[in-house]
Amino acid sequence: MTRILIAEDDADLRLLLRLVLHRAGYRVSEARDGVEALEAISRESFDVVLLDNMMPRMSGVEVLESVALLRRTERPLMVVISALATRADIRSYYVRGADDFLAKPFATEELVDRVRMLLDERTMTRHDARSPREGARGGTATAG
Repeated sequence: MTRILIAEDDADLRLLLRLVLHRAGYRVSEARDGVEALEAISRESFDVVLLDNMMPRMSGVEVLESVALLRRTERPLMVVISALATRADIRSYYVRGADDFLAKPFATEELVDRVRMLLDERTMTRHDARSPREGARGGTATAG
């Protein structure tokens, strides 16, 4: 089952996200701040991390930077969820390792769609990496 970590300091939003994602079929864990999020990521394996940027003790950007330093065979997909949504903010999230960004406020359906899309893309990328490239007739493609 796909595992998602919600790193959000707003308890009401964290509860809403947990309910929505659980209903969508995901196994959900929670962190109340950036330090708890980084500890959970270091200790457990998650497929996706939903990361608020403005959190106590450690910001979402700091978590992104720290996760980039972890020596893991595969890091989780990182989705920043924040009201800080200027072009500069959004660019900084991607530069620091975010795989996607969602501006607050957002529709929960949009979040579930984005998570599914990211997971589907990762699955296709893994499949493509394992499968040999074949030509249109089923043989190996060659340059002529």
